[in-house]
Amino acid sequence: MEFFDEILSIINESDLELKFSKFALFYENFKANKELDFKRKTPLKPLEKPCYEKFCNVVAMRDLNKKIAPKDKNIHFIHSVAHIEFSAIDIALDAAYRFDGLPRAYYEDWLEVASDEIRHFLMISEILAKNGVKYGDFTVHNGLFIALTKTQNSLIERMALLPRYMEANGLDANAHIIKKLKEQGGNDELILALEVILREEISHVSKGDRWFKFACEREKIEPSEYINIVRNLYPNSFSSIRTLNESDRLKAGFSQNELEEIKNLARIS
Repeated sequence: MEFFDEILSIINESDLELKFSKFALFYENFKANKELDFKRKTPLKPLEKPCYEKFCNVVAMRDLNKKIAPKDKNIHFIHSVAHIEFSAIDIALDAAYRFDGLPRAYYEDWLEVASDEIRHFLMISEILAKNGVKYGDFTVHNGLFIALTKTQNSLIERMALLPRYMEANGLDANAHIIKKLKEQGGNDELILALEVILREEISHVSKGDRWFKFACEREKIEPSEYINIVRNLYPNSFSSIRTLNESDRLKAGFSQNELEEIKNLARIS
């Protein structure tokens, strides 16, 4: 099977055990084969439905039930983390599938991210299982899939929105949640898993930063257009007031000037 067709097959696979075993074999073959041609030989398939729709009840983000009994909030939160991590697997795989003719390093980066995200998902799934829950037991939203569809025709938009905006926001949120859980004496296993995720997702945002700037150079667009690109897709972006995880964002490729601009946008919105 051709490189891009194999990735598409993994993206569309909804049997989790089979999905992960197919990816493991594909990834090993990819690393061993240095002569791959990254020119697409079969037509590109548009995004239609997320594979998790086959085993999850999926709603729009605005329709997700926020009224959860206090005793159930913790397990629903862990399930929401599992959903983010599962979605992130296909986000990374779609980055490799959707854009052809790029340097091998591009595909190396996003397949490595997919491998990380599978490991993250399995860590969170194990915590769910210890609480008698599996991924798909609760309703999930399709917000990240919508973001994929919005950016399926542009490498610049994809890299700006998914890793460099949404996953960078995750750096902020994750650091805040870890701090809060530690203060409240939260689940040690969950805290450890979130710390692993936070540490490794710095590199994911960094990869997005690298390929965003690569695409900008290729298309002769200034990287300083980043905020405008994101706000063109989501006009309310950067408007919420949050504490930025500045140290990790700087490690991931943001400049101090960018961080100041983001903070100023939050203050004036």
